[in-house]
Amino acid sequence: PELSRGTDGSTRLTRRERDVLELMANGRSNAEIGQALFISTNTVRNHVANLLAKLGARSRGEAVAVAVREGLVVVGSSAARSRDA
Repeated sequence: PELSRGTDGSTRLTRRERDVLELMANGRSNAEIGQALFISTNTVRNHVANLLAKLGARSRGEAVAVAVREGLVVVGSSAARSRDA
């Protein structure tokens, strides 16, 4: 799918969307993401919906696959784990 890109060629994701995407890539549920980022589950759902649209994905798994392929996240990244410490 064609990704929404900024003027510098990067995929247009907010910092919070990138945070959610990293945690999704590490297998976190919406509830777990909400707890880790101190946001409500409904807010997580909104971020996930925005990510699916921006990445042209139909599912969380497809969104993660696109993100890994595009270099937006690294599965198992320490950044996602260290936020919970």
